Amino acid sequence: MDFLKVAGKTIQRASIEEEDLLNQSPAFRGEFDYVTARIEGGDQSEVVGEGSLSVVVVSTVDLSNSRLAPIELSDVRFENVNFSNAAMSETSARRTEFLRSQAIGLRIDFAQAADLYAEDCRFDYAAIRFERVKNAVVFRRCSFRETAISGDLSNVVFDDCEMDQVEFDATRAGGCDFTSSRLIGVRGLLTLRGARIDADQAGTLGTQFASEAGLTVVT
Repeated sequence: MDFLKVAGKTIQRASIEEEDLLNQSPAFRGEFDYVTARIEGGDQSEVVGEGSLSVVVVSTVDLSNSRLAPIELSDVRFENVNFSNAAMSETSARRTEFLRSQAIGLRIDFAQAADLYAEDCRFDYAAIRFERVKNAVVFRRCSFRETAISGDLSNVVFDDCEMDQVEFDATRAGGCDFTSSRLIGVRGLLTLRGARIDADQAGTLGTQFASEAGLTVVT
């Protein structure tokens, strides 16, 4: 088992033995059920489907403008996948990874996220909601521009991320960590009770905190 520790949180990476995977063609329209598979390439844009993936690697597949719900993910890795303007509701993700993927305008609702990891992805103009987080969720070197992030953000780590004009609406945020990310013009700070920021971030966000609390800052 491969484990990753970030900001005091430990997540288990997707457990996939590449040599055991069988090459299969992408077919996400309608009902699908992939087990121990490698799915590479193909245009699946605008498909509507539902199903599950277990011990699967999906790479260079175009899923833009797709509608996938419900979907269950277990030991899944997405690499260089295009999720732009896709919608994924009722998503259950365990040991799931998003690597170097385009997710501009993605709307995704995680019914449950356990050991979720995203690296070098663009989530600009997206809407991401977590109903329940188990263990931890880590975003590393990801971009969030004018993104809406809501729900259970407990134990969600934003590691070296760009967060410009992000709007938060958290139901829980204990253990959430922003200390290595850049926060610019973010909103919904008062919903992030229990989250961690560093001293420099606190100074930068002070005026925004005051504004959201209804205070007038006189200069």
